[in-house]
Amino acid sequence: MKIFFSLLLLANIAFGLMQWLLPYDQLFQENKKFPVAEELRLLSEPVESRLIEEASISEPEQDTEQAMEQVMEQASEFLVAEETIDTRLCYTIGPFKERTRALEVSRRYSNSDVRTELKSSLEKEYLGVMVYLTGNNSRQDAINTAEKLAVRGIRDYQIINEPGKTNALSLGVFGLKKNADRQVARLKKLKYPVKTELRYRERTIYWLYNEQSNDSELLNLLDVDDADKGIGQIPQQCP
Repeated sequence: MKIFFSLLLLANIAFGLMQWLLPYDQLFQENKKFPVAEELRLLSEPVESRLIEEASISEPEQDTEQAMEQVMEQASEFLVAEETIDTRLCYTIGPFKERTRALEVSRRYSNSDVRTELKSSLEKEYLGVMVYLTGNNSRQDAINTAEKLAVRGIRDYQIINEPGKTNALSLGVFGLKKNADRQVARLKKLKYPVKTELRYRERTIYWLYNEQSNDSELLNLLDVDDADKGIGQIPQQCP
């Protein structure tokens, strides 16, 4: 009996060591068996549920991002095609030979709430065609020539001294070319070596610059007297 109990005790000790060292499932070979299809289904269930959840989350985000990209592309195309529309009308008024005249016209526009800016420039003013005679050795010679012409009906003259025109006798500066041609013909008929030259002078010219809105009616406050003096309202590109 002692031997039997001794063997039983050793068996229990050995069983306890094996259970402690090995998991319970590995201790017995007869584990619970699942069909292969059932195992695949059970294993795939968490994966499928996770994929479905990810798809349910990512698909709306992708749709939203794609929609935003389309909106941005359309907006960028619109911004590129958009052009700045300038609704201003800019004009230059002039030329004015007298500053007082320019200020007078400026006041007309100011009274109508149109701002004007006065500017000036040094320009060459065309005077006309000068008809003259050269070849006089002295001032007295020029006077003698003028006296001879006076007998022929040509009385207006002026003695000028300029480079290349010493003691020259000017017989008039004609604003109209036809009048100058008439004078030249008279002198040539009298056998005088007549010459002509375009004459200019430098003087300060004044201009008014104004800016109006394209939405309002164009304002033109120039009168007939201004037009007779060559003063006009000239459209120009706004700065």
